[in-house]
Amino acid sequence: MTYKHIGKNFTPPDIEAKVTGAARYAEDFKKEGMVFARLLTSPLPAGRIVSIDTSEAEAMEGVVGILTTADLP
Repeated sequence: MTYKHIGKNFTPPDIEAKVTGAARYAEDFKKEGMVFARLLTSPLPAGRIVSIDTSEAEAMEGVVGILTTADLP
């Protein structure tokens, strides 16, 4: 096996776009109607959830839906 870059200067082909901020990453692509999800976990590692009140979150602007374990098969 030969290594063609070890011991040699190498300039990544996308370096200019990265240092100027012009590079595009997966999170830069947006489609109309696209929504984002956020996973909220318990702050207690061995905690047991006994109830969830989602009414405040459901009333927030931009919230499309809330999934809990009650929604899973």
